[in-house]
Amino acid sequence: MKITQLHVYPIKSLRGISLPTATFCAQGLAYDRRYILLKPSANGTYKNMFVGEIPEMALFHCKLSALTENSWSHFTVDYRPPSPPAFGQKNPIEIPFSPNLDSPERINIKIHTDPTYPTYRMPDEMSKWFSECFGFPVILAYLGDGLGINMENEKAKSWISSIKPLIPKPDSAINFSDSAALLLSSESSLEDLHPRLGGEKAVLEKFRPNIVVDGEGKAWDEDFWGEVKIVRNGLKIVLTSNCARCTSINVDLDRGKMGVGESGSLLKKMMKDRRIDPGHKWTPVFGRYGFPTQGGEIRVGDEVVVSRRNKEHTVWNGVMPRLTHIDEIAV
Repeated sequence: MKITQLHVYPIKSLRGISLPTATFCAQGLAYDRRYILLKPSANGTYKNMFVGEIPEMALFHCKLSALTENSWSHFTVDYRPPSPPAFGQKNPIEIPFSPNLDSPERINIKIHTDPTYPTYRMPDEMSKWFSECFGFPVILAYLGDGLGINMENEKAKSWISSIKPLIPKPDSAINFSDSAALLLSSESSLEDLHPRLGGEKAVLEKFRPNIVVDGEGKAWDEDFWGEVKIVRNGLKIVLTSNCARCTSINVDLDRGKMGVGESGSLLKKMMKDRRIDPGHKWTPVFGRYGFPTQGGEIRVGDEVVVSRRNKEHTVWNGVMPRLTHIDEIAV
């Protein structure tokens, strides 16, 4: 089995960047989901913007910057509406992957199981660019490391006892969050969705995976994967949870609106046989969440093997574990 695609999404819910190589870090893939767009409320709080609720977010494309010598210094966001926007076409904006955090205002949002998670408000000119594209006030915030929070309840203790034997350093700290470090999916499972859409085909990008494998023709086999290993260098990913799907997979990415026709009802069509997780009783599953146990480089074309297989489907219990630090593997 081989890796066929690698993707990072610098800003949550915007279009991602396809890569030939990527680097494992404690957050998952380096530079993935470091920023978030927020909609300010009248009461002074902030609502996380999400493409399933605001499908226009699909019209914002991220790519590596061509304006700097170091392509990992900045990324570009380009607004591509299907017709001339009512608020005027905007030139692309350049955003640093790692901004200077000496002066930005800290604001609290609800994320990573924490109702007051600290983020950093980016300069007003960046938020203004997004606001003018959307046509309503938007704030760009930097999540930083996004390593979740420490938990010591019974649920966390159960996770920790099951994960400790799977990581190279048993004393590694484990945090918890409502979003995983990595999302892995299979092309074989995507192909199994095509017949449900009549003459249309399911679009993998809607599922927003970080790592895509060919699946070797075994649709939904990944439901039972507990761990996978990169053969070339021994890097491992512990797969802990199923990815339950929502209305975002019904979005027409090119129009920035909810889809029409067969593809606009993909979520409903998956309900029949993909509600496999009792913890997500009413939502279908596509893909597996997990975290890397060591740092290092992975590449499109790398061979992957299933190094641990579960006997039964895993059950969502409300949080996902991740390591707070990983060492780069020696090869």
